[in-house]
Amino acid sequence: MTMTAGRSADAVLPALTDADRLTEIEDTGLLAGADPTMDRLARLAAALVGAPRAFVTLVTPERQHLPGMVRFDDPDDTARETPLSGSLCQFAVATEEPLIIPDGRADPLVRDTEPVRSGDIGAYAGVPLRTSAGHVLGTVCVVDPDARSWEEDRLPLLQDLTELGADEVNQRLSRAREERLRRLVQDITRQVPPLADAVHSLVDLAEQQEEPRLQRYAALTRCRMEPVVSLGRRLEAAVSSGTAAATARGRASAELGSVLESCVRSAGAATGSSAIRLELPDMTLTVRCDQVGLERFITHVVVTALHHSRGDASLVLHLNGPTSGGAHAADEQDRHTATLQVLAEDCPVPTGELARLVARFHGAMCEEAAPQRQEAPASVRMRNGTVTVESGSVSGQVSRDARLVLLVRWRLDAGPDGVRPRGSRPR
Repeated sequence: MTMTAGRSADAVLPALTDADRLTEIEDTGLLAGADPTMDRLARLAAALVGAPRAFVTLVTPERQHLPGMVRFDDPDDTARETPLSGSLCQFAVATEEPLIIPDGRADPLVRDTEPVRSGDIGAYAGVPLRTSAGHVLGTVCVVDPDARSWEEDRLPLLQDLTELGADEVNQRLSRAREERLRRLVQDITRQVPPLADAVHSLVDLAEQQEEPRLQRYAALTRCRMEPVVSLGRRLEAAVSSGTAAATARGRASAELGSVLESCVRSAGAATGSSAIRLELPDMTLTVRCDQVGLERFITHVVVTALHHSRGDASLVLHLNGPTSGGAHAADEQDRHTATLQVLAEDCPVPTGELARLVARFHGAMCEEAAPQRQEAPASVRMRNGTVTVESGSVSGQVSRDARLVLLVRWRLDAGPDGVRPRGSRPR
């Protein structure tokens, strides 16, 4: 490898401001400060080359970050970044070549830089830290406050260590790309169910018309929508099976009352309706779920019910806590369950739409694993003019007189804060 000094600094700033390079620096996750892996790499570099200081650096247009470092001669100096004016690594980054300087005060490239003038750096040797995409993010470098001749047989070891550091960085970048792709696919798949519901509702209306051409268009639309829904499910299943984080799908503890309050606000803002009434128990009820997905589906249910409601009847969301003990207590399961009832009078939701609502709602529930939730079947029964739809712990019913009742059951979080008085602090 080329190991000479005296390079021109003219191209430094354009090289540092490359947008793709800066994105990769951000994606490494190493700008937050100390990193144990990079610190070990710096200690190895110092030991192998025989230098009092060694660093793993990332260079941005404003400053130099030090995720890995060791200062054997000054252990009290724990600063993890320096201004760009204090960086010699910027020149190795700009030229994308190793920079070897035995005596900084005699080198025309760096002799006027702040660390050389102050005596902080006498000798420097840095190797570019290059990613698999070809971007040089920083260096692995060794520093001595005194001028010295670097031993030629030691410098290849510095190159080897830098390649090890690049392997670690590339793994981090790969994980960041996978996470970005997972989020993108998740955003796409979250838009498919509401779109499908809207399309199917329009198709249901069109098929009820007596116009043959409109019915043909409705049938064609239904056929073309199904592959889109299927593709969304396959995308989500592929991403969910790819990483443990995707399988979890953001499952975390969520307080149902807070979720419902957010849904009521969102639905009210979307519809301009003030006919939504929320009834909460005098306790907080915590469940494990994908809170974002749950809020989206409850809001969708409320908006759909308001859309089909006739007249000025209110929509009621009533949340019940678990049944307490006693002579008339329910079974053991009820003592660990929260129940939500959505009640709407004069709300003739079509059977097909009710089935989709129930199935989608079940898909947002917290009990099943992600791949299973999307495929949960919904059973439909009709008796005495009443339509009943069930899917897992979610059921919906529209009676002959158009009264909508949606019932949802959650198993409460097993932790100490699964149930507690409303307004009290979590333990």
